[in-house]
Amino acid sequence: MEKSNLDLSPGLLDRIKNGFSHVLKLREKPLGLAGLIIIVFWILITILAPYITPYGATQFSQEKFAPPSPQHPFGTDRWGRDLFTRIIAGSRTAFALALSATFLGLVGGTALGLSAAYFGGWTEEILGRLMDILMSFPALLIAMFVLGVLGPGTINVIIVIGIAHIPRIGRVARSATLQVKNQEFVEAARVRGESDLYIMGAEILPNILDTLGVEGAIRFAYSIFLSASLGFLGLGVQPPTPDWGLMISESRSYLQIAPWLAIFPALAIASMVLGANFLAEGLEEVTGGKQ
Repeated sequence: MEKSNLDLSPGLLDRIKNGFSHVLKLREKPLGLAGLIIIVFWILITILAPYITPYGATQFSQEKFAPPSPQHPFGTDRWGRDLFTRIIAGSRTAFALALSATFLGLVGGTALGLSAAYFGGWTEEILGRLMDILMSFPALLIAMFVLGVLGPGTINVIIVIGIAHIPRIGRVARSATLQVKNQEFVEAARVRGESDLYIMGAEILPNILDTLGVEGAIRFAYSIFLSASLGFLGLGVQPPTPDWGLMISESRSYLQIAPWLAIFPALAIASMVLGANFLAEGLEEVTGGKQ
């Protein structure tokens, strides 16, 4: 018996190809293209950081509070450390932390949301109420509470931010799954006797990747902002590791004599957050992926 085309789910390879085509379509979306350029710029900066920084990130000097100059494009801090070098090095910390936390949130949120929508019944009710409870608390408040118990540190920050993303990503994944779970190719997989795990992973998941990609870009922006907020409060990455939020926090006492200590890290945070948000908006326009 010949199989109908409706019985076949678009494969993961097809979805990857579609993803590349969506990126190409961003050329037609000014905000999306701007976001892509900004994110690619920061990716290149993180890769090339060791080759474009003239000093060490923790290298002290006698030139304390030196204003921006050809030798120190962004000036120096109270220890004579080159701020340009520290911001470039801090981009690596920001990217690694945000990507890790976003990935953790995507894995956990997708698993919860997909399972809730697919199984329905009591499973959906319990998981739905759990996500509602977690979403009722501000992410920053939860992060501050957990880090107050566990202590600050890079790993703890990644875990806390990732957990904060799970209920929000879970609700998006649930909504997307509900639109796919009753389509013909899913029913065909059930008729063939495929397991629930196979159907969720091979039939449904590839068809909600567009939605998850848009949500992932949004969560990446929140990760940058939230990690910077925690760094500002002294609960994030600890010295001497360069961290943008921590740099702004340390500059508060010197704003009148060295405003560049706060301006340049703030611009770095703003540019990366705006870039991720612009990219998410562009992806939403070309994919229709936000539920």
